[in-house]
Amino acid sequence: MATPVTSSQQRLVGSEYLTWTKRRAPVRYNLARSGVPRLALERLHLTLEDLLHNDNAEDGWRPLMECIAGRQGLGPEHVVTTHGCSMANHLAMAATIERGDDVVVESPVYEPVAKAIEYVGGRIVPFTRHAENRWHVDVADVKRALTPKTKLIVLSNLHNPTGAYEDHGTIFDLAKAAEPTGARVLVDEVYLEFFRPHGARTGVRLAPNVLATNSMTKVFGLDGIRLGWVLAEPELAERARRLNDLFSINTAHPSERIAARAFDHADALLAESATLLLRNIDVVDAFVREHDQLSWAKPRAGTIGFIQAAEVDVDRLVDDLHAHHEVALVPGRFFGAPDGFRIAFGLPTDDMREALTRISRALKARAS
Repeated sequence: MATPVTSSQQRLVGSEYLTWTKRRAPVRYNLARSGVPRLALERLHLTLEDLLHNDNAEDGWRPLMECIAGRQGLGPEHVVTTHGCSMANHLAMAATIERGDDVVVESPVYEPVAKAIEYVGGRIVPFTRHAENRWHVDVADVKRALTPKTKLIVLSNLHNPTGAYEDHGTIFDLAKAAEPTGARVLVDEVYLEFFRPHGARTGVRLAPNVLATNSMTKVFGLDGIRLGWVLAEPELAERARRLNDLFSINTAHPSERIAARAFDHADALLAESATLLLRNIDVVDAFVREHDQLSWAKPRAGTIGFIQAAEVDVDRLVDDLHAHHEVALVPGRFFGAPDGFRIAFGLPTDDMREALTRISRALKARAS
């Protein structure tokens, strides 16, 4: 006889945030989408062989793995290619966490990361990034959150949702703090390339117990190819490859070829998007300064920031903007920070200004 399915087994296991954002109607000014404008594939001078290839590269296409690794000063044995950064995070957690392990996690946190930790059986132990510290990690706070069962410390760099950047010294100190329990440090680096002009490189270079995830989505505007990766020391990378046999086996070979072509133009693409984003960050900063109830820690780079809104019902504001002003934002409750909203900077600057004008109108209407 079949075992009945209980109500607890029927509960939704996925991401509330991703379900919410996928089901929202499109709007003209999307400040919820956190990448750069989508890249026109014709700019990569692709061939029919790139697009119509029907081969599988099994454990990863070597030329792409060399591109990814070489850009960070590593060897291809450190690279595991995956279907996007979300799968990279899932795979990294599956390779490092066993059911019942403690996982020390930043707060605010990107909700799908927390959900993935719970799904693989980890117990979340939060440490807080504080607004008064410009959302930076305080290593002392992390140390206080560690337990004898800690096997992983998880953070994002640049931080999602605030855009805060952690330097090499902070990542190294976290790696040292993790050593006594044999823990590792997982850094979601999907936005980190925006800090490359400032000397940023992957934290994996700093210590053997650091692993990182990334993708072609946020920086290069190639979300449609769903190409991500894990960077780790070779033994752990091999464990992740074998676990990936249970998830997706290998990545789509046309996506691998498109990604490799994008790496041929990586610095030019990054410089182009950085010009737009830095201009828009200044535009948003001026907007925040015009409103007494708003505050933020201005990011130095990247596509996202977090605006705190004093005495504002953020969820109602977000819904009103979406329904009546054609503007999309992400309410902070999806990051465990309900007092504000995440805003993205990837629109053309004229569109960015218009969207902010509409947000101002909505704020003033709610205050009157």
